[in-house]
Amino acid sequence: MFNLLKKIALYTIILLGMIYGYQYMTGKSITTLPREVVNKFYEKGPAESTNPKYYKDPAESMPKN
Repeated sequence: MFNLLKKIALYTIILLGMIYGYQYMTGKSITTLPREVVNKFYEKGPAESTNPKYYKDPAESMPKN
């Protein structure tokens, strides 16, 4: 029973330390993080396709005699 309480306390301290560290390093509340992640997903992508464009060799399209 004591070991279980020790594990729960350890995980709680780690979680609270991560939350405090995020707030300390960024100056923002951790509750704003989900909104920032969602906004990143809904950003408009590039106007042009980012896929590589392959062009045919002009010599192949020339008519053969």
